[in-house]
Amino acid sequence: MSSTTSPPPGGQLPLFPGITGPRPEEGPPADSSDATSEGSPALDIRQIELFADHVALARDLELAISGGRFEEAARIRLAIDETFGASPASPSLALLDRLASVQWEGPPGVPLAAWAELDPLLAGQPSLQDHVRTGAFTRLLQTRTSSELLAARPDSLPALVRVLALRPGRSPQEARLEARGLVRDSLLAGRMLDALDFRQDEAVADLLPEDMPPRWLASLGRLRRLWPAPPPAEAEWEALRQIARGDAGSEDPALAFWHCMRIAESPDCPDGLRHQARRRMKQLHPDLHALFMRREPPR
Repeated sequence: MSSTTSPPPGGQLPLFPGITGPRPEEGPPADSSDATSEGSPALDIRQIELFADHVALARDLELAISGGRFEEAARIRLAIDETFGASPASPSLALLDRLASVQWEGPPGVPLAAWAELDPLLAGQPSLQDHVRTGAFTRLLQTRTSSELLAARPDSLPALVRVLALRPGRSPQEARLEARGLVRDSLLAGRMLDALDFRQDEAVADLLPEDMPPRWLASLGRLRRLWPAPPPAEAEWEALRQIARGDAGSEDPALAFWHCMRIAESPDCPDGLRHQARRRMKQLHPDLHALFMRREPPR
């Protein structure tokens, strides 16, 4: 959408250019002898009704897409084309029919793959691309958790984070906490993340370019208070003791540091084990250990 295009009076730029009003040839021409007192031709009432129907259908189409009701969107798109003819937006909107035939209630990887295939095809229309992304993830999140979607399609993280920030009925703080938790889990899984994909969260975007492998970045993010470290579950304590003692065998150093930090932060941790965890953290990464000791509240 060109930035030089002016919005219609009293409204916003149309999401689908070319389908928000009848073209000049639609409807019978107004009688040139029927003019207003200012000398302007009067509108034919049939043209007004046609315009109203067209705008209503375009609005319904937008709501169906952003709500993830792609079957309904396909029907509305077809009705618009059949009634008013093809518009410049028609080819892009026809692409969305692919999402209408997807089994949304099945394994999440199937609809996520369909969305991922379609998304780059809409890159030239960012507004439509955003609505489709919102609709796809909104529909999936009705029956699945964000963690399940991330597990099924790890490369969907940037889109998933953007949609979480817009979900209704939640505070910005709740949305940010969930989104950052997904970033944390992706880093702990060893995935490289591009800071440009998380521009909407300045603190995360500042963290990701740091010269550290992903798993170390997860601990650095915790030290910067971007996300919590989950407290140990009762069944984890024995394994965590082994990590703190350095007896866990081939434990990844970055993950060992992360788990030792979880131990050291836990109010349920015995003092002896806490001190052991801190010593282990210092062995694994002295600089991060120093940051931890500086930020840890006094006991």
